[in-house]
Amino acid sequence: MITLQPVSTSDGRAFYDMLQRIRPENGFENSAFAMDYADFPAWLAKRVDMSQGVGLEDWQVPATTYWLMDNGVPVGTGNLRHQLTDALREAGGNIGYAVDDSKRGRGYGKALLHLLLEEARRRGMMEDILVTVHLDNIASRRVAEACGGQLRRETEKRVYYWFSAQEETINPG
Repeated sequence: MITLQPVSTSDGRAFYDMLQRIRPENGFENSAFAMDYADFPAWLAKRVDMSQGVGLEDWQVPATTYWLMDNGVPVGTGNLRHQLTDALREAGGNIGYAVDDSKRGRGYGKALLHLLLEEARRRGMMEDILVTVHLDNIASRRVAEACGGQLRRETEKRVYYWFSAQEETINPG
């Protein structure tokens, strides 16, 4: 069963190991990549605080980190930013996500975006939901389109997909 699970300070080695297989690329900044395991508990605590708007730097917004779980095994991660700044409207959007490199090509990206969109809608925290994708990231563009994203803008570096906060996404199943 595929589920979305919020980050917790009790998350252990399996989550850390999965993050070590997600290289920062295509705009997804995995700040836990190449981190020493001894620093992982503090990283988790910071993510929990961020979800509650605690300890944010001036440029940050509250954001909740989630794990995509497949039968209890972490296979991906995603961030749901509760609001947008001008900077996030240009790069980042409301949702960022990545799948374990060893699990790509199995539909997890669609499942992850679908569940993050459902969570954003459930929370009712925004009118529309933005996902920005690097122009040459064809896989992520396909995921956004499969989940009902409407391409509304394109630059030399990125494409901008908007999702209605009211509509259901297409079930990627």
